[in-house]
Amino acid sequence: MSLFLLLAPLAARADILSDSAPFIGSPAPDYDAGEFVPTQAGDEPVLAPLSPADSDFGVQQILGTYDGPPPVNVFGFLDFNYTDNAPAPTRALEDGSYYFSALLGADWRPRLAGGWFADVGLYQEIYRFEQGDALDFENFQTHAGVVKTLVDLDDTVFYARYEYQRLTSGSISETDYSAQRIRTGLQKALFTRARQQFAGGISIAYDIDANPERLERIEYAADLSYTYWILSDLSATASWRAAYWDFDNGGREDWNHTAGLELAWRLCPYATAYTQVFYSTNDSNSPLGINDFEAWTAGVGIGLNLSF
Repeated sequence: MSLFLLLAPLAARADILSDSAPFIGSPAPDYDAGEFVPTQAGDEPVLAPLSPADSDFGVQQILGTYDGPPPVNVFGFLDFNYTDNAPAPTRALEDGSYYFSALLGADWRPRLAGGWFADVGLYQEIYRFEQGDALDFENFQTHAGVVKTLVDLDDTVFYARYEYQRLTSGSISETDYSAQRIRTGLQKALFTRARQQFAGGISIAYDIDANPERLERIEYAADLSYTYWILSDLSATASWRAAYWDFDNGGREDWNHTAGLELAWRLCPYATAYTQVFYSTNDSNSPLGINDFEAWTAGVGIGLNLSF
């Protein structure tokens, strides 16, 4: 069970490459209308004529219609962390361990019709621990579904998708856990200002099947995140995620909470360095507290994001 909890910081990770970043930097320089030469229609980019607002927003580029396919987004993370409660084959060791984790993934969101977008993605991550008794493992996930912005609900984002997850221990040929599920939810930017953003979401996930079968469950989850941009390329994020797991077998019920703090520095449009700390806890009604768990995890990492 501790494997699920070590993955919780990934679910709680805020979007450190926020679309708000271009609007919160230093003021744009003044432009001299006498020095402005309009770009010809055949050149790129095509610039609009100067206006009094250019001192605030800069010279404006005229955007044309994009007729090509939507880009594929490829991303990766490399982390070096320490946890005070490393996972073990049976239950938490309650021993500390340094560990390395790596993630590589991709997603694609082509437009469908009527404001609907397809949502296809997959990723693979690995965990390797320094502590000898800790359990090295891998986590593979893929999903396919739809996304739509609900304009009548103040631009709330709705999504629904099919997910497949597979956990292996030390070798991708040895499956320790696998599940197929349907997940649906809502995401909303609750508060947005030049340097701040407060967002939240709710979701429900139903396991179609799971192996081992006793781990089939329904998950009800809620998340909140607050980001403050200290500088145009430096942001701090506080996040919290709560999940209630209602297992089909044996009347088991778990409450899981993860809270985190992250400081992220955007090195360039494609790379971000960050440091983070997370606290995770699991409270289960299982006998003898066998599935109870708590852990602190802290570390540093770098994220890469490319589109083509």
